Amino acid sequence: MPEWLNLADPVAQKIVAGAAAFIVLVIVVRIWSGYRNKVIAARRRAELRRSYDSVRLQQEEIKRLADRIQTTSSTARITGFTIVRQVEAVFTEGRTSSVAALELCKALAAQKGGNAVINLQARQTPSGKWVASGDAVVVQDSSERGQH
Repeated sequence: MPEWLNLADPVAQKIVAGAAAFIVLVIVVRIWSGYRNKVIAARRRAELRRSYDSVRLQQEEIKRLADRIQTTSSTARITGFTIVRQVEAVFTEGRTSSVAALELCKALAAQKGGNAVINLQARQTPSGKWVASGDAVVVQDSSERGQH
């Protein structure tokens, strides 16, 4: 043992004990940080999974509602159908594609009680997002109307 390290000396004992305590503290902090990071990552993954599931359910609901729309038209008339009543104008916020914007517009129309959409339009905004608008209406097949 080097002569400068005399463990019989109380000062040397305190220095060695302090160094050992510091090393143990560093190890405990590293273990605790690793555990905390794993917990945070697990929470983040669970949150992302819930968010993904929520988006998927919203997309399924939009698809289900959009499928309730019998017909659409980019004009104020629909060939073969009689407009029974106008429900309400519908507008979408920015979507990633024109198809998504149109499907959401149809879903909004169905949600408001319409079974068709007239004056349906989609356009791309300067930011690259797509918006759609139209008028939700209730229509009846022209051949059915004559039978009543």
